Amino acid sequence: MSALLFFDIDGTLVSLDNEHFMPESTRRALNQAKANGHKIFINTGRVKTAIDKHLLGFGFDGLVCGCGTYVEYQGETIFHQTLTKEQCIEQAEVLRKCKFHTIFEKNDRLFIEGEHGPGSFLEYIYNYFSKNSDYPIEGPDSLDFHFDKFTTAQMPDSDEKTFFQYFSEDYNLIPHFNNVYEVVQKGCSKATGIQKVIEHLGMDLSQCYAFGDSINDMEMLKYVPHSVGMGNAVEDVFSVVEYRTTDILENGIENALKHYKLI
Repeated sequence: MSALLFFDIDGTLVSLDNEHFMPESTRRALNQAKANGHKIFINTGRVKTAIDKHLLGFGFDGLVCGCGTYVEYQGETIFHQTLTKEQCIEQAEVLRKCKFHTIFEKNDRLFIEGEHGPGSFLEYIYNYFSKNSDYPIEGPDSLDFHFDKFTTAQMPDSDEKTFFQYFSEDYNLIPHFNNVYEVVQKGCSKATGIQKVIEHLGMDLSQCYAFGDSINDMEMLKYVPHSVGMGNAVEDVFSVVEYRTTDILENGIENALKHYKLI
């Protein structure tokens, strides 16, 4: 019986260093999984335009992007949940007043609010994502400003109280390092993205496998019956997964697929 395999990107499919390369063992394993009749999907917090070109060209059967806000199968959009223009403008103004530095993420565009020069928090994000995006990264004052989700950083002078009061009710605030939060509409997650795929294909949850290493993978890892934590995962991941594989650079994906006899 064919399986649906869902993979996080950073620390799962590609290395966490500046090269962001896919290990040869992972390439080999994914190609063999496809040859065996299984379907492979990226399942990421990134919006599509922020995904490395070499991954988009690899041959994945589909994409779950933006923590489930956008789902694509064989090039066809099967789900996209975004915000209204009015909501985007209002939220950007709240973040500006709260002095949070933010990258606003839409499926095909990125916008940035805050210092992104040398030494700033947003420097790396701006430099890295500008290489991937097909459009220049602009600010919230752009006529094209619109987003599906955002990632924001709390600064020493940020108004943390107002930020949490405003966003906590309707959004999932996923914590990352250094007071960084990934902010996603409630009702959307990597798990709901998987649900959209199985509904579209008429398949069953029992056929699903998920692979991840970080906090924003937790919902999909808890949702599927067969979940894999990379050896390099954060400790919380190991409390929810069915199987712990080796490090990404120690044939982690290949070893996991062999464990489940998928290759």
